[in-house]
Amino acid sequence: MKFDIGILASQPLPIIVAQVRLAESLGFDTAWIADTHLVCRELWVILTACAAATTRIRLGPGITVPHTRHISVTASAIATLHELAPGRLVLGIGTGGSAAETMGLSVAKVARIATLESMARSLKALLGGGSIRLDTGGDARLAWLASPIQVPLYLAGSGPRMLDTAGRLGDGAIMYSGVAPWLLEAALACVSAGARAAGRAADELDVAIWAPTSIDRDRALARDHVRGRVASALRHAFPVKWSAEDQAVIDRVRAAYDSYQHASAGSQHRLLVSDRFVDLMALAGSPDEVREQVRGVMGVPGIGRIILLPQVPGQEFVQREQVLRLFADEVMAKL
Repeated sequence: MKFDIGILASQPLPIIVAQVRLAESLGFDTAWIADTHLVCRELWVILTACAAATTRIRLGPGITVPHTRHISVTASAIATLHELAPGRLVLGIGTGGSAAETMGLSVAKVARIATLESMARSLKALLGGGSIRLDTGGDARLAWLASPIQVPLYLAGSGPRMLDTAGRLGDGAIMYSGVAPWLLEAALACVSAGARAAGRAADELDVAIWAPTSIDRDRALARDHVRGRVASALRHAFPVKWSAEDQAVIDRVRAAYDSYQHASAGSQHRLLVSDRFVDLMALAGSPDEVREQVRGVMGVPGIGRIILLPQVPGQEFVQREQVLRLFADEVMAKL
C-alpha cells in the first residue's frame, strides 16, 4: 500500500511547499493538489514551486477539471512541468465539485460521462503528439512538444458510471466512495467492470481512494476536524443505494453545503454530518483507531494507494503538518 497526500491549497504558497517537502521526507509517495481556483491558490503555480523544492515525491493535480481550463491548457501545463520534473508527474482528472459550484454550476450538472471521456482521450492525444478536434471545428496540437511524453492519467469518480469510465480509460482510478470495506468493494466492482469492458485486467490499474483524514490523541477533535471533508464527499454520487435515513442526512448536507468553506475544517455544514458517515467515509480518530481503519482498507484486494485528505485547520483544529507526522509515525511505521 502506498500513501499519498491531497492538499487544498488555501494556505500561503510557502506553507504548501513546506508541507509537500515534509510529506516527501516522511515517505509519502505522491502529493495531489486540488484545482479549485476561487477557494485555493493557483494549481500550476503551486505544482511548479513544489517540483522545484523536492526531488522524489510525485506531483500532480488532484483533480483538475474542464469547466475552468480548456483541456489544451491542461495538456500544455503538464507537458511544461514535465521538463522540470520528468518521471515525477501524475495527472488526476474529473468533472469537479467546488470549482463548479463557485462558478455557479451544480455538481450534478457537470458530472457527465462524456465530459470525463473527452478529457481522457484529448489529454492522451495531445501528450502523445497528436491533435484534437475543437468545438470550433478546427484542430489543435502542442506544436512545441518535441516528442510524446508519458504521464500516468488517473480518472476520479464516485458513482457507478464515472468509476466504470475510470476503469476503461485510466492508467489509474481515484475512488471517492468512502473507506468502509463494503463501500470500497462496491466501487471497485465498477472500476473492474470498466476495465474488463475495455479488454483490460483490473490489476493493470493503479487504484487509489480519496480518504478524508484526521488523526489526533484527542479522538473527538480528530473526528470533528474531518466532518467538513466528509460533507464534501456526500455531495457526490455513490455506487450503493442508501437507506431512507442515510439519504436524508445526505440530502441535508447537499442542501446546506457552502463551497466557499470547502477547504476549512471549521465549516458550518460539517455540523450536519453524522457519526455514522464519519465512520463510513473517513480515517479519523486516535492513532490506534486510524491504524485499524487503514488495515480495513488494506484488506480490500485491488486498492494500491490511499490519498489522505486532511482539512485546512480552522481555529483550534488539527494542523496538516501534525496529521502528516502522526500518521507517518503511528500508522505507516507500524503497519
